[in-house]
Amino acid sequence: MTSLTQHPRGIGARRSSSAVLRCAARAILAGMSGLLLPAALEAQDRLIGTGVIAAGGTADVISFGGIGFQQPGVGGRDSIRLKNIEQFSVPVSLALPLGTAWTVDLQSAFSYARLTYEPKIGGAGQQTTSTLYGPTDVRVRATGRLFNDAVTLTAGGNIPTGKTELTSSNLTVLRAIAAPALGLGTPPVGAGPSGTVGLVLAQQILGWAVAVGGSYEMRGTYQPIAAITAGSPSTDFQPGNVIRGSLGLDRLIGGHRVSLTGAIDIFSDDELRNPAATATAAPLATITLGPIFTTDVQIQFAVPRVREFVLWGSNRFRTRYERDGREVAGTSGNYFDGGLRTSIPVSRNTDLLFTGDGRLHSGLAINQGLATSGVISGGGTLGLIHRAGSFTLQPYLRAQGGTLRPRITGTAPRTAFFGGTAGLVIATRF
Repeated sequence: MTSLTQHPRGIGARRSSSAVLRCAARAILAGMSGLLLPAALEAQDRLIGTGVIAAGGTADVISFGGIGFQQPGVGGRDSIRLKNIEQFSVPVSLALPLGTAWTVDLQSAFSYARLTYEPKIGGAGQQTTSTLYGPTDVRVRATGRLFNDAVTLTAGGNIPTGKTELTSSNLTVLRAIAAPALGLGTPPVGAGPSGTVGLVLAQQILGWAVAVGGSYEMRGTYQPIAAITAGSPSTDFQPGNVIRGSLGLDRLIGGHRVSLTGAIDIFSDDELRNPAATATAAPLATITLGPIFTTDVQIQFAVPRVREFVLWGSNRFRTRYERDGREVAGTSGNYFDGGLRTSIPVSRNTDLLFTGDGRLHSGLAINQGLATSGVISGGGTLGLIHRAGSFTLQPYLRAQGGTLRPRITGTAPRTAFFGGTAGLVIATRF
């Protein structure tokens, strides 16, 4: 769901020590658990004894310019030229307080994606349309804030309700819509049963709210999206588990609020398997993903007559992975996203929302597919935030465009793309 976050009025107002600690802890808790609520739900500062339900609808369209994006084939199939992507999603989230210290969050969605493509230049065949649709997994998280928010415990699980058996047609669609360069919503593919447990410790140090966190994630037996975006030669593999360490800093400087977060993900071995082999057969190879380093910066400026004015940036550096103990060239890459978000009151109950953002991804050089392509792109969102009693309605329109740049040796073919999104988020407290 496109980010439509709204922060409380009065950024420049002095927060209590407990509230600032909560902000620092929440920043790294969101990243380490991997079980995120949509932005419309995360945006609301939770009140004791108050639950929140959020639902929405999003329609995305992506068109590729020229002859289309040239997607290499897999499994002996010919390459194709991607022409158009359409995706419709209906995400639903629930936050339910349990007493004064604990909250349970649930998130799921239904998604429908349609890909239009043509055979390679000079190839036989006609324009083809393939689809992929269904529910995503249901993700559940329990969060407890203890000792005046100095300690936060989290435990999450993934209920495997999403699709875990893909046809070749389904896989063709997934290899397009899972591309980080396009920034589309969650594909309707499951990951199998998995779970996360984490701990965050927060403390005031020299005027900063400092939060240190660690988590352990047991990944499910089916991770096609992780395999595709890492450039793996196959989506049939037994994934290893993940350890994450995080450090978050948060403070008020004058009337402005600065939040900094850094994290490192360390992976255990993945086993690449032959789809035609038995479950007890030896793996084809052992894949060890290299550490991933993530940094996030957010500055909330206290601007007169503006409810929110936020400058943000996020950078993720993926190091090379190893295959059977040897580093694989072309498997490291850098992914930067950043932008500006603001909301301006136009009446007592309505704000005008505007965002501008950019994306600069190096991509991976291991193959030329869309999921590993580099990109330079920009986009903007225009929307409204309207409050009516306990309900909040957020309709919005978004446009984006840029250039896809596969990271290969020599002169890489570049493809322009343009996209549009229309959406509506509805949230209510109870």
